[in-house]
Amino acid sequence: MSGQGEDRTSAGCLWSEVSEDVRHDVEWMEGRHGSAMQSLPSLEKVPVPKALLCLPELHPDRPRGSKAMLDAHGARARLARARPGAWLVSPLTSQWWAKWPNDHVGWVPKGTGLPEVLRVASRNDLQ
Repeated sequence: MSGQGEDRTSAGCLWSEVSEDVRHDVEWMEGRHGSAMQSLPSLEKVPVPKALLCLPELHPDRPRGSKAMLDAHGARARLARARPGAWLVSPLTSQWWAKWPNDHVGWVPKGTGLPEVLRVASRNDLQ
């Protein structure tokens, strides 16, 4: 069956053929989980964390390679509508990603000291 209505991955595979054991990873890499929907405190109540402001956007210790690129794509999609200072833990690699004041999303070292109140869930069906 071929048609425009079929739901496919960016690689052209039918979503119905993506194995259940890897579906969450593929959803993350494809950005299918969408932007975070949870409410975060305003910038006035909780400013962008100083720890984030002290880090370079392109951290020299950041992960590199194809898996890191796929992970960053998922993080960008998830943080797309989030406020600056929001951050998450990737379900794919357990790496930390945050949104800078200029709306760029980048890697941050684990344990950076970002406030839990600004952490977003990796999926909308998880709290």
